[in-house]
Amino acid sequence: MPTIFWIMLGNHKTLTIDNVDGNLKGFLMNKPDQIADANAQWWEKMVAENCGFTQPWLDLEREVLEQYAKGQLENVPKPLDEIYPPEILADVAGKDVLCLASGGGQQSAVFGLLGANVTVVDITAGQLAGDRQAAEHYGYPVRTVQADMRDLSALEDACFDLVFQAPSMAYVPDVGPVYAEVGRVLRPGGLYRADAQHPVTQFVDTDVWDEGYRIHVPYGVRQVEQTGEGAREFRHYLDEIFNGLIAAGFMIRQVAEAPYHIRYDPDAEPGSWEHILMHVPWSFAIIVHKLS
Repeated sequence: MPTIFWIMLGNHKTLTIDNVDGNLKGFLMNKPDQIADANAQWWEKMVAENCGFTQPWLDLEREVLEQYAKGQLENVPKPLDEIYPPEILADVAGKDVLCLASGGGQQSAVFGLLGANVTVVDITAGQLAGDRQAAEHYGYPVRTVQADMRDLSALEDACFDLVFQAPSMAYVPDVGPVYAEVGRVLRPGGLYRADAQHPVTQFVDTDVWDEGYRIHVPYGVRQVEQTGEGAREFRHYLDEIFNGLIAAGFMIRQVAEAPYHIRYDPDAEPGSWEHILMHVPWSFAIIVHKLS
């Protein structure tokens, strides 16, 4: 039976904002938390509906994971192609790893099986339950922290060797606070596998295929309510992403395209998830290390 720690942290912060109009002060103080609350509620709904991103990976094999980490798999099975680049998994045994905004018992299961000391931060309680389920299933310890990725104050300074961020950055309006918090909790020389969304394709309309999927949101529009229930996604431009990492004290080591976007299946049905992924490259990863 694994030892499981669970730390709760609310996503509300008290801000002090002086010398501004009262209406503007209310907007500045409440808007970020309203966004976080709406997105958290949306993901709780996804958990209740058994969305694929919320289902723990309970059929992983450590031997296959080790082969993948060493680049020894010619055909990478799903869902391992979502943990990329594979070398990010090399030599993680005994390392302190933070799975950031990565609840659901997926990425944490991979690191846990490879012997890492895993902490998971996610804004959604239901997602963190999946991480505890996976840990109990495989028999490794995990620590779960319910928190906004912009506020990691439950975690000590310089306490991780690696931060792995799942696709999640689109749910915050500004990448800066996330980069700053990651830089604080990483040890000097530690690695950060940062999630990034392609700003050009992020809001492509994938509901209708007409010899292509349609770009219908102007590039200057930074946020879209995707669900009709208050949850929002935000566009971050390439200069914000890369310059933000540099300004936060990171050195860029590698940029990795998502392998599931590069796959080609001529038989994929238009409108299917496989077909959409082939035509709309939503995400990529940036590997950086913290300068001492």
